[in-house]
Amino acid sequence: MSTAADEELRVLRARAYGPKADIESDPAALERLRHLEEQRQGRPSDVDAPLPDATAAPVMQEAAQPDPGAPAADSDAREHPFVALDLPMPEQTSSEGEPATRASSSRTSARTGRILWVAAIVAAAAAASAVTYALVAISPVPASSGAPQIDTLEASSTLEIPSGWMGAGPSSAVFDFFGLALVQTAGGYINGSTGTDCLTVVRADQVPDKGEYDSSSGWSSNGPVYAACGVGVFPATVEVPIDSDVPKELSERFPGGRALQFVFDGERVGVFLDSE
Repeated sequence: MSTAADEELRVLRARAYGPKADIESDPAALERLRHLEEQRQGRPSDVDAPLPDATAAPVMQEAAQPDPGAPAADSDAREHPFVALDLPMPEQTSSEGEPATRASSSRTSARTGRILWVAAIVAAAAAASAVTYALVAISPVPASSGAPQIDTLEASSTLEIPSGWMGAGPSSAVFDFFGLALVQTAGGYINGSTGTDCLTVVRADQVPDKGEYDSSSGWSSNGPVYAACGVGVFPATVEVPIDSDVPKELSERFPGGRALQFVFDGERVGVFLDSE
């Protein structure tokens, strides 16, 4: 190859591999470079170099020459035709040595996990707050005051209640309890209670004689009368204070008692005692 061809090859290499490479935009120059390189392949003193693809960025760069015509620069280019590589940037790595993309994905997953964890904590706190509010706003009240049940009464009284008196009927159940008469009635005539399975409590000595009672003249009692009716699932519940109005045998039986509660389930009566 002539000196002129060598010079042309050097210039084309500078355009292909130099820091200001622009040969990929000049197809004619690129083809000329390929041609000159093929001519030099038979010279063992030359270094073969891969030619750049016109559609891709150059992967190698020739050392920058301050003056393309200077002999010293030409000598350097011949001795070291490829002194710099323009290689693709390596994949960035994290501080742990993992690829940056993987580390970024891990960080994203970690952030997502933290967000979900915080969201779960907030949801749990909200639920706990709702439960706490419900407990505070609706204070529980026990259905029973804790008074012990002292007896269960069956309808085995021999006391005859006149039909119509206090709302009693011919088949009303009657219960006895230490001088008190507990009568199943059709309604709570004393306190206006409404419902079913009503229970009326009076002193037994106030019940009129069945043969002498005239329902057309109404009914009356000289002692206190307590009554209640069951509604829905709630049974009839009657409270009776243990005071001077109760029968003597009742106050003697419960000298320290303050009140009795009678709960009628429609068949039997549970008795609860509140005592000092």
